[in-house]
Amino acid sequence: MKLAVWDVDGTLIDSRSSIFRAAVEAAHAINIDPPSYDQVRAIVGVSLFDALAMMRPDLDPETIAAYTHEFQQAFLRFHADPAFAESLYLGAEETLQALKSEGWLLGMATGNSRRGVRRTLEKHGWDDLFDVTFCADDGPSKPHPHMLQCNLNALGVATHEAVMIGDASHDMKMARQAHVHAIGVSWGFHTVEELQLAGAHDIVHDFTELKAALDAFAADVCSEHKMASY
Repeated sequence: MKLAVWDVDGTLIDSRSSIFRAAVEAAHAINIDPPSYDQVRAIVGVSLFDALAMMRPDLDPETIAAYTHEFQQAFLRFHADPAFAESLYLGAEETLQALKSEGWLLGMATGNSRRGVRRTLEKHGWDDLFDVTFCADDGPSKPHPHMLQCNLNALGVATHEAVMIGDASHDMKMARQAHVHAIGVSWGFHTVEELQLAGAHDIVHDFTELKAALDAFAADVCSEHKMASY
């Protein structure tokens, strides 16, 4: 068995501008100073309340709750606009489809809400593509390994048969804590240096490199199974 668990924002979907825009609009709505892009990109991937609290430790829980609400409202407004779009990264769809056809199991571990996951699956026609999805509503936030362990347990996959793919240090730390192979992608929110410091086993720069890394991982898993059968 081989399982690829995916982060969403910054890994499959280019949501950099929309997340930053939501953070700024939400800050204006509750009359606090808007964040910089670097402040926002550092916390993407963590569950929203925890992420905003991490970004603004000077704010009390009530203000963070209001900030969270306004952030969510901003995204609802964005998606209500027919002109709004967040594009998939080049090669994302093709890679997912190729993996599925090759017998990979596909999972999801995202800081999005369940509502956000449903919206993503419906928009891109991925309901039958992903075998399982786990998100911020299902338990502790990244980098806690809970979401990744849920993927493994739901599909009956061993840690050495799974790989976590993400653009953020939180993804890499989560994978390391779950004893799962961590592949960092360089096109999202975090830098190559941040991914390296977080313990990425591999770092790739486009989906062609990512597919090659996944093929190599699959070959290693297959080799281990053959050795175990002797």
